[in-house]
Amino acid sequence: MAEERKLTMEVGNDGVAFITISNPPLNVLATPLIAELKKKFEEARRRNDVKAIVLTGGGGKFSGGLDIGIFEEVHKTGDLSLLPDESIDLVVNTVEDSKKPVVAAIEGLAFGGGFELAMACHARVAAPRAQLCLPELKLGIIPGFGGTQRLPRLVGLSKAIEMLLLSKTISSDEGKKLGLIDSIVSSEELLKESQLWALSIAEGSKPWIRSLYRTDKLGSLYEAREILKVARQQVMKTSPNMPQHQACLNVIVEGIVHGGYAGIQKETKVSRDLLLSDTCKGLVHVFFAQRAISKVPNVTDIRLKSRSVKKVAIIGAGLMGSGIATALILSNIYVILKEINPEYLHKGIKAVEANVLGLVNKHKLAQEKAEKALLLLKGVLDYTDFKDVDMVIEAVAENIHLKQAIFSEIEKVCPSHCILASNTSTINLHVIGERTSSQDRIVGAHFFSPAHVMPLLEIVRTEKTSPQVIIDLMTVGKIIKKVPVVVRNCTGFAVNRTFFPYKQGAHMLVSLGVDLFRIDSVIRSFGFPVGPFQLQDLTGYGSSIAVSKEFAAAFPDRTFKSSLFELLVKSGRNGKNNGRGYYIYEKGSPPKPDQSILPLIEEFQRLANVMPGRKPISVTDHDIVGMILFPVVNEACRVLDEGIVVRASDLDVASVLGMSFPSYRGPRQMPSTLPNWPKTRPVTSNVLA
Repeated sequence: MAEERKLTMEVGNDGVAFITISNPPLNVLATPLIAELKKKFEEARRRNDVKAIVLTGGGGKFSGGLDIGIFEEVHKTGDLSLLPDESIDLVVNTVEDSKKPVVAAIEGLAFGGGFELAMACHARVAAPRAQLCLPELKLGIIPGFGGTQRLPRLVGLSKAIEMLLLSKTISSDEGKKLGLIDSIVSSEELLKESQLWALSIAEGSKPWIRSLYRTDKLGSLYEAREILKVARQQVMKTSPNMPQHQACLNVIVEGIVHGGYAGIQKETKVSRDLLLSDTCKGLVHVFFAQRAISKVPNVTDIRLKSRSVKKVAIIGAGLMGSGIATALILSNIYVILKEINPEYLHKGIKAVEANVLGLVNKHKLAQEKAEKALLLLKGVLDYTDFKDVDMVIEAVAENIHLKQAIFSEIEKVCPSHCILASNTSTINLHVIGERTSSQDRIVGAHFFSPAHVMPLLEIVRTEKTSPQVIIDLMTVGKIIKKVPVVVRNCTGFAVNRTFFPYKQGAHMLVSLGVDLFRIDSVIRSFGFPVGPFQLQDLTGYGSSIAVSKEFAAAFPDRTFKSSLFELLVKSGRNGKNNGRGYYIYEKGSPPKPDQSILPLIEEFQRLANVMPGRKPISVTDHDIVGMILFPVVNEACRVLDEGIVVRASDLDVASVLGMSFPSYRGPRQMPSTLPNWPKTRPVTSNVLA
């Protein structure tokens, strides 16, 4: 039975009222709770036996913020009245301007609206390692309970901008150093310390601070102007298509120039306006979609328990194999890495070491943990160590006959419980496993490159794959910090099948005379981190040629046959692998367009012979986006129609995490947002900019 959602108030003999938010598991602020919270504060204000108030959360958590299920309802109905409008009435008038001091007792987490409530209190006492964050910008809006005004006044403008724009979480320990948290005590002492602090404020022995009216940490107008100028420039580089970042800075400016109360008023209006934006709709959609993918009919609902996977063998130590090995050992899973000769094996092990060292150098992994992880890796040249592995992941080149031979071999040498997985990106699993008798153990484990970085794990099931195998692989995916999406078997599966027209559209445009570097630039402007041609450089031409053949065989009615990859390979280019592709790759420098490729492009255009009158076509940037991405939408519709994914939103998540499709657009939303994409650039404020 679900725990009851409630808000309680208990008044002690010393006159301290404890108001406790209880809405497990995260104590989110649902609309009824917000209304009840206001009533409790009003009751505490009226009662003569209440001297001070402590606001806290039950179950070891303060509050996870506003219930964002409300956002979905607003998006469905367009009715903003569903959104609680309490930034001034509750947070300012009732809490911050209370005639009785209010202390926030923070444990576990204080996110979003919960954190904003805490900042409106007159002091904050926290347990160690409590997490503090305003994540609203990740959902396409800005804080709506005063966060844009109080945070700069509590931690300083620079730190507040960093936390807001990056949705950065800090610990209560860091918050103490910044002056955001007044005291840190153990969880056991949290309520007692908060109680004493509240009484001390009431008695005048500790300061009564209303953060909205502070200005001491904002700095001079000149300093604010310089800080905001740098922030705007950075936002234009990193988030040019997302209006909430500039809007957040505009609202901060309003508070600096006209005062905190004016900033609150503008924040309320802007936050509500942004809630109805396409950006917010896309980001909220992906947020909920990602939480739905863990539910797989006839797999997760039949009470299966995942089996322990402690030892995994990987066949192939190339780019994908070494990346997968890295992801596994970093999560404490022992790995056997197999290659066909000592040279390839040595390169693979060195690649894993480089991956791990790279994380250390970026301060994402401690040296001690890195050393322990590398002890979990063993390189081999035969199958001797496969006798007790729990899973094998084949990660060799996209060669059908080679994969078939490997699966025939591993079925003989691996234990009967062992999961037999392929990292193939395209090849139908029925073809790969047709020579084996263990069809129930065969599954696709499609990682995306670089495998230790990219978050998606596409789990491919055939009609015969055991639900137990799927559950086991989903669990492994979560252990290694991937997002597992279960899809059905077909050529290309869900992501690569949906996006095979992406490369084709780019090649077709070049065959018609459109500059390839312009195409990449336009697609980056749309929101992808790299364009289709730079992506081809990164993935390698050999793989692209093999994949193209698979798609041409499976879908001959909608395949554009391009000779461009063959021409590139013939000329000695292999993308980033050898430093020369469409771009030039030099260590320590960003990729540079290689103009010497133009004669090769002209040869490709001559062979294609599709240019009308042998003259380049004239297209707008909007045309380029449409010609490349609308075929992707069409293929996505086919994938949905064929039941390749469990639900349509699974394909959105897979596209965002596997192909870096801009999450604020989403493939299913793109047909409605695409016509307006050049107009969605944010308008910046000239004030202080």
